[in-house]
Amino acid sequence: MRSEHPLDIAENSIPMTDMPFCAVMVPGLKFKIDTGADISSLSDEDAEKLKQMGYEVKTSYRPITGRDGYGRYIFSPKRYTVTLPMGGYKVSKDSLGNCRYTYSGRPANKILNVDFAPTADQVSSLGLDFLRKYKLEFDFNEKAIKFHDTIPADYQHVSDLLCNVSIKDKFWSAKRLYIILSINQRPQIYQMDTGLQRTAIKMPEEEIKRAKHILRDDSIFTMRHSYSAKVDDKAWVEFGNRCGTKAVYYYDNQEDSYQMNPLNMFEQDLVIDIEGQAIYFRPYQK
Repeated sequence: MRSEHPLDIAENSIPMTDMPFCAVMVPGLKFKIDTGADISSLSDEDAEKLKQMGYEVKTSYRPITGRDGYGRYIFSPKRYTVTLPMGGYKVSKDSLGNCRYTYSGRPANKILNVDFAPTADQVSSLGLDFLRKYKLEFDFNEKAIKFHDTIPADYQHVSDLLCNVSIKDKFWSAKRLYIILSINQRPQIYQMDTGLQRTAIKMPEEEIKRAKHILRDDSIFTMRHSYSAKVDDKAWVEFGNRCGTKAVYYYDNQEDSYQMNPLNMFEQDLVIDIEGQAIYFRPYQK
């Protein structure tokens, strides 16, 4: 898997949607950005869109297995291999400072030979098997993602990440990411999952004893179900060399018990380096 052109050109900026966080690679073709998924998946609808854009969708019978963007463990006897178009947008701002994206009519770049598991779901996803190849820059103000080969120069290291902290992780092709957070002065290992919706930090209900404030009731809507939750809006969180109050959600579902999503946690630009096992922040806003 490689890019047709260098990844440092400005036109590689790709707009993102909210809830779930999806990269609109080119108009009409969006992928959920999910570090909680081991494998990438491509819906039949998006496979057809790629064909209509003039890209070949190759089918081969090589098994692919892992957790997908919906949090399910799947085994597929076949896979799709495609060329993935990306970028080609011009960015401007309106009178209120909101970013507007205008498509130039052609992608700025292409990622060649990308493997996907076929899925019947509506939303295609980019999992760790794809994302680990790049340094992922999330531009907060522009609501955009950029894929890099190297860490951009104006970012500073904030926290290290961990990989393969449980036996089950060793059976999958991609290395799941974990981070140590301290919630109300109690450290714990959390899975870093950019597919975690609305929530910055998730813990099981049995951990409500950690809360030091009055909790409020809320509902969490995931890609598959909804769940009732208790929320501590002023939990003290230590994250690498940063600390402050953040909202912590207590609820149980079929996914990992301890999870965090940095895209919901911080209102600033950041880079996730999966292979380098680190998170970086830009120390100022552009």
